[in-house]
Amino acid sequence: MAPEAAPAKKKKASDVDVLRCLGPGCRGMLAFEVTAEGILNPDLHWMARQDGAMRYFPCPTCHGRNVVEEVRDAKGALRHAVTRFEPS
Repeated sequence: MAPEAAPAKKKKASDVDVLRCLGPGCRGMLAFEVTAEGILNPDLHWMARQDGAMRYFPCPTCHGRNVVEEVRDAKGALRHAVTRFEPS
């Protein structure tokens, strides 16, 4: 008698994606990871460039600014997310 095959395990969808430029028509890859809500994972906001009070990750493709701002996550904790785009 042949042994029964184990049921195939379902692959869990990734909770984290590569950060892509928020610029319309760009979608260039940046060297950071974000959740579906745009929250940095891990929280590397300190690596963002600073211009006055604004912190941003520059896009290597279109050279626009992917702005990093403080947000509250679902649990109410203060986190940092890439929230908007400013052209260069």
